[in-house]
Amino acid sequence: MDTILIYVLVVALFATIPEILDIFLAYRSQNKMRIILIEKASLDKLTLNELKEFVKESGKAPPGIPGLSRAIIALTVILILGIAVFHLLLFEGSPMDKDNSQIVNNVLSMLAGLLAAITGFYFGGRAVEKKEEPEEK
Repeated sequence: MDTILIYVLVVALFATIPEILDIFLAYRSQNKMRIILIEKASLDKLTLNELKEFVKESGKAPPGIPGLSRAIIALTVILILGIAVFHLLLFEGSPMDKDNSQIVNNVLSMLAGLLAAITGFYFGGRAVEKKEEPEEK
C-alpha cells in the first residue's frame, strides 16, 4: 500500500507544481507591470496609447505559459503509464494467476490507448494554434 501512495504523490506533484508555479509567476509579472505603469502615470509620463492599453489589460487575467496545461496532461499520462510498467517489472516476482494477468493487460492497453488519444489531441491542438497565428510580413 505504501508504494501506491508514493506513486500517487509523485503524479500529483508532477501535475500540480508546474501549474502553481506558472500561476504565481504570471501574476507576479502582471503585478510588476502594473506598478511600473502606475509609477509612470503618477509622473505624467504615460501616453494616451499606454493609458488605453493599461485600462484594457488591467481587467484580464495573466496568460501564463501557452499550452502548459495540455502538456502537463499528456506528460502525466505518460508518467502514469511509465509507473505502471515500472511497477509490473519491479514486482514481477509475485505469482500472478490468469485473471490478474488479464486485468494487467487490459489496464496497460487502456493506458496506452489513452496515451495515443492525448498525443493526437496535443499535437492536433498545436497545429491549430500555429495555423490561427497571424502571419507578420
